[in-house]
Formats: sequence, C-alpha cells, structure tokens
Amino acid sequence: MQDRAQAQSGFTLVELIVTAALLGGLVYAVSTLSLTGARSQEYARRLSRATEITHELIDQIRTEAMSCSRVFGNDAEGNANLALLDLGGAPTPVASRRLPTISTDGVIQPDTAGTQISGNTLFFTRLAWTDRFVCSSGQEYLTDVYRWIYYYLTPEGGGPMVGSPIGLNLVRIESEPLVDAASIDRITVVADRAELLQHLLDGTPDATGVARTRCEVVWRRGALPSVVGTLRMIGNGGTLSNSPAVPRPLSWNVLRSAPTVRGLLSYRHHSVATNFARANFGVGRYSVVNLASGFPHGFEIQVVGPATARQILVHLVIASTNREGQWAWSEVQVIIDARDL
Repeated sequence: MQDRAQAQSGFTLVELIVTAALLGGLVYAVSTLSLTGARSQEYARRLSRATEITHELIDQIRTEAMSCSRVFGNDAEGNANLALLDLGGAPTPVASRRLPTISTDGVIQPDTAGTQISGNTLFFTRLAWTDRFVCSSGQEYLTDVYRWIYYYLTPEGGGPMVGSPIGLNLVRIESEPLVDAASIDRITVVADRAELLQHLLDGTPDATGVARTRCEVVWRRGALPSVVGTLRMIGNGGTLSNSPAVPRPLSWNVLRSAPTVRGLLSYRHHSVATNFARANFGVGRYSVVNLASGFPHGFEIQVVGPATARQILVHLVIASTNREGQWAWSEVQVIIDARDL
C-alpha cells in the first residue's frame, strides 16, 4: 500500500496551472518595476543633462555680457548696427526676432500689452582686448578693441510646430575686431597715429609681445552708422578712409570672426523650448506671447536701468530632443549687471 501511495504522489494539473500563473505574475511585476525604474533613471538623467546645458549657456552669456560696454536695443542705433552685421551663410533668424526695448527708468517685470519691452535676441558690444603699443617716437598708446556679440533663435528640424516644445536652436555670432574710434582720434601726432594703425592692421606683437587678430575697421561707439565717420577703414600706411574696401561690398558691413557658424545646441541634442511647450515649462514668463508671429519662444531678454548701471535679464528654457517618455526640460534666468557707455 505504501508503494502505491508513493507512485500516486505529485502535482495535479490545477496546481501546476496555479503555480505557473503565480510565477508569471511575479515575473511581470518584477519586469514592470525594473522597466519603470530604468525609465525613471533615464528621465532623471535627461533632466540633469538639460539643466547642465541650460546653465552652461547662461554662464557663457553672463561672462560675455559682464564685460560689455554697450547694449543695443530696439531703436534706431540698435537696429541700424544689427543690419550691418554679416549674417550671410549663418543660420536664418526666426521671423519674430526683436531686440529688447531699453527701459532706463523701468524694472524687470512681466510685460503688459501695449508697453512691451522684452525681446528674444541679445546684441551687445564687449571689450575684446586693450592694445598697448610703443611708437618709434617712444610714445605709448593704449587702444581698446571691441567685438559685437549677437545671440538669436533659428528654426531647426522643421521649426516650431503645434504640440511640440522643440524646433529651435540658439546661435551666437561674434564680429571681427572693431577699433575704438575715441582711442584713435585723441592721438594728435600724425606719424604716431599712422604707425599705430599699421600695427593694428598687420596684427604685429604689441608692447607685451602678444600678437592679436588684425583689425581693419575703426568704429565710433554710440554713433549711427549713417553718420559719416562712424565706420572707417584702415589702409596700408596707416591711413583711414570713410569708404569700405574689399572684401566688403560697396556699402558698409561688419564681418564675422568665423565664416562657419553653428547653433549652440546642434551637438547637444537639445532645443530652445517653443511657444507650444506646456505651461509649466515657463516659456513667455516675461513677454506677451504671440503664437501667430512666434514670439518670444524660450529666450527672453529685458534691459533696464541707467547707462552706467544696466541690468540685463536673460531667461532661457531648454528642452531635450529625446521624444521617448516625458519631455525633459530646464528653465534658468539670470540678471547681469552691465555698462552701456
């Protein structure tokens, strides 16, 4: 009898089915938790990367703007100078690009309809270097040399589209070096001025032994380009001419320092957030949003305060171009103290 009972021992079909079901449920639960954890970890990584990139860009802009000597606004001077900057072959700006309106007695705050001051481009002059040169006469001269810096938005990957927070890149343009006209015009000795201009044109080492980029243009800061003498061309022999020369066209323009320009996010796999991003992204925090014209998107600029104590607000929202799972994004803003002399 004992041998017969042992022969009949084991699992029934029902028990096997129940066990398999329980085992399958356990495997599914573990797999789901593992997949959810992996997705959460990947989302956290993308959030961290978006934040890192946003801070990198803001730090770059802040470092340059802190050394600026003039901020261009949405007025005759700012728009006229911007029209001179050579953008040929560079990424095309969005149609809604606008310089901020400089408010000398205002404060940084959200715009109201009819009194908007915010822009979605940043255009300023920064001190590139101060040249120290000793002429044959023994006289020493210090000459300031500037560059124009321009940040703007450009469409990318089809541009902004309804329902998508991506489709924009941020472009940085740096101009050729521009010699400060005031530094040149205060030199009363004709021979010394010619020798200094030739040194700047040739890019020969200065009194400290440093050789810098050759300079071809003398620029009068604060003057309209339409005024004769605002821009002058340095010629051989240290001469100055009010007319541009080759490789410039017959009318004045300011060349770029580098012929090839790429968006700052092209190799970072991120985008400036568009107006179509979700409200919690923070796009349009200061501007009056206009979906029809495409203003401002996730790059907002305000400039307030007197000339000797300008404050520049930079508000930047970046979104990851990775479309898997939730959108990863980052919002950063900074107020930069600057001069506008």
